Amino acid sequence: MPAREQNEYVLGTDDAELARLGFQHRLWSDESTAHFKRAGFMPAMRVLDLGSGPGFTSRDIAQLVGPSGSVVAADISQRYLEFLERQQQTDLARLAAPIETLAVDAHHLDLPANSFDATYARWVLSFTPEPMRIVQRIANALKPGGIFAVQDYSNWPAIFWGPRAETLPILRRAVLASYARVNADPTIASKLPAMMSAAGLEPVEVMPIVKRASPRDTLWHWPLTYFATFLPRLVEAGDMTQEESAAILAEWEANTANPTAFFITPPQLTITAIKR
Repeated sequence: MPAREQNEYVLGTDDAELARLGFQHRLWSDESTAHFKRAGFMPAMRVLDLGSGPGFTSRDIAQLVGPSGSVVAADISQRYLEFLERQQQTDLARLAAPIETLAVDAHHLDLPANSFDATYARWVLSFTPEPMRIVQRIANALKPGGIFAVQDYSNWPAIFWGPRAETLPILRRAVLASYARVNADPTIASKLPAMMSAAGLEPVEVMPIVKRASPRDTLWHWPLTYFATFLPRLVEAGDMTQEESAAILAEWEANTANPTAFFITPPQLTITAIKR
């Protein structure tokens, strides 16, 4: 395993995780784009992409707000921000908003008040021990009428696959242990509307997302990329044994060979709140 970054992601920031994030973004980009449109992201806006990672979503937002807009990609990983900066040299980037990178832990955001038209955060707050602190800082940074759009897990433990699902309890136990170790919350989206309201934001949309996939679908491969990156880390942390990891992969392989198999994604919510 390559040398790790200081304050690295739970799933790492190496090349394998970079590839996984790229694949994941493609699978979920339709949902994020539709969310941007419903929330009211428009040309000339200044947008914060919180927890931007390598910037796949930042670049989508930059194209949406156009050259007259601007995007700030904020992330804890310097490695990923450097990757994004390299992508800014492409011809496509010149047709979109400039993207400024900001290396920061989301808990330590120190942004000018009333300085952003919108903020987007996908699968960020579920990994943070103090989400209310972050929500309050975002609320302060938004202009009146500003938008806070979030996509995150509302009930990660509800992940399911079949017809063979004997190893699911192993995966749930190990993943929940990894969340607990960093005081994170895999059901955070269910609590965010109340947090947003307490921070002076008005939730105007709360929509569920649950997808089903079969072995014939591209989405079927999403958990497999997650397993490849995360199971070795769970073993290393002592949250599961090597034998348990192998059993999960064997069960997934058996289901892949079964045309009646199915996978249900962990329930998520898309949430849009406005600063009044």
